[in-house]
Amino acid sequence: MDKTKWTRTLGLMLLGATGFWLPDVFLHAVRAFNFNSRDVRIITAVMPLTLLCTMLAAKWWRKSVPAGRIGFPMLAGIWLLGGLFMTMGASFSGGGLVGPDGARGVVFVLLLSLFPGYTFIMATYDGSLLALLLVTVAAFLVWILQLSKLQLWFRGHAKTPRHPEFRP
Repeated sequence: MDKTKWTRTLGLMLLGATGFWLPDVFLHAVRAFNFNSRDVRIITAVMPLTLLCTMLAAKWWRKSVPAGRIGFPMLAGIWLLGGLFMTMGASFSGGGLVGPDGARGVVFVLLLSLFPGYTFIMATYDGSLLALLLVTVAAFLVWILQLSKLQLWFRGHAKTPRHPEFRP
């Protein structure tokens, strides 16, 4: 992969993570110690919607790039950079960046968040697990539908004995 593709991929990862996790960080900043189940319902609805708006904006900005080419890097950014954003959100209630472990604890959490399983665990405690799972399942279903549509298209245009353009 050349440098421009890596730069574009990392940019899309950061854009996807920011588009998804920013409402969570903002709500944690506003609610701090008063974060409750109502807030979990809010972020469950708002986080996927902001990601959708971010994806549509990225697609509109890069009209020549197929949608599948922006979806996977953005989803990877959500899973790989989620720990960073959840750590920032936890900082407003006395954890995260201002926690008792200091910089060493933050570095440890950020390194662990590079493993998607740890992002799953952190999202459970953060209250954003349902939003994370909704976005992941939706992306997987869109990918499956695109693959099946592509296969149907190729199947309809294949050169077989049933098609007049077939020549052995």
